[in-house]
Amino acid sequence: MIGKFTPIMQALPPDAALADVSGSTRYFDRDAAGLAALIRMRAAAVHDLDVTVEHRPEPAARPARRAPREPGAVRAVPDDPEAITLFLAGLPAGALPGVGPATACTLASYGLRTADQIAATPLLTLQRILGTATGRRIRERAAGISPARVTPGAPPRTFSAEHRVVPTSSAPPDNAPP
Repeated sequence: MIGKFTPIMQALPPDAALADVSGSTRYFDRDAAGLAALIRMRAAAVHDLDVTVEHRPEPAARPARRAPREPGAVRAVPDDPEAITLFLAGLPAGALPGVGPATACTLASYGLRTADQIAATPLLTLQRILGTATGRRIRERAAGISPARVTPGAPPRTFSAEHRVVPTSSAPPDNAPP
């Protein structure tokens, strides 16, 4: 359905997608937040789905993807570095791309538990804690800067599967002898 608004989209399993609507705003005569509202309305009308649509500038797309979302809403983040930092404020360090459990633990030992705390930390300090390249990369992610772009048709970077185990009853059937 998003393909009716833009050909530049990328699946994000299990239940999300990124779409670059920058080329569609003029065609539909709407800003990106207006297009998000239109996509949400069409999803409700055609598929009877209440979806959450977010508009944020591309540099904030990857880190903000893991930010908490309220279901069934349109949320827009202005294209302003201060607004992006405010948007990411309170996001746990472990939710930033490239921050695994070990890095999150290291950052927490220095009192850096949220994205806004990491973004406010001087770059040299982060580089001393995490190393030159990692410190720079984590600080950029905490400020909402990501070099990744929406890649149409790209295979997902991760796959997940869920296998549900149906519990079996240990009680004997009703017609079994005692």
